[in-house]
Amino acid sequence: MKQYRITLDGRTFDVRVLSDPRQYEVEVEVNGTPLTVQVEVGASSEPGPEEEALPVGDPPPASKAAATLVKTVTAPLPGTIKSVAVQPDQPVATGEKLLVIEAMKMDNVIGAPRDGVIGAIHVSEGRQVVHGELLLEYRD
Repeated sequence: MKQYRITLDGRTFDVRVLSDPRQYEVEVEVNGTPLTVQVEVGASSEPGPEEEALPVGDPPPASKAAATLVKTVTAPLPGTIKSVAVQPDQPVATGEKLLVIEAMKMDNVIGAPRDGVIGAIHVSEGRQVVHGELLLEYRD
């Protein structure tokens, strides 16, 4: 787990990256508050000495367009499925809660990466998942 201290608009934040930062959505903790953020990789995938923090916040419009191509949702971290909030054939909006993964006694809400209709759900409550495991698929 990586930790960073970033300054944004004169405010300093302690950021812990809790899941794989190579994913589109990343679980982080900012000043003790768990969040799910979107990450856009810049021209260089290797951070240089001048780059101490990951970009946090809404992806630029190009990334939002790329998100519409997402057909599956995978586990951003290992844990236990605490709840599944959707059902097959249910329409969902971007950011809507799909399920909750409990990891290290913390609830991590997994939101929809795009608008669409839920297809297959591959997990159920109480099931252990590993990082990168397929959780659900979009129908369209």
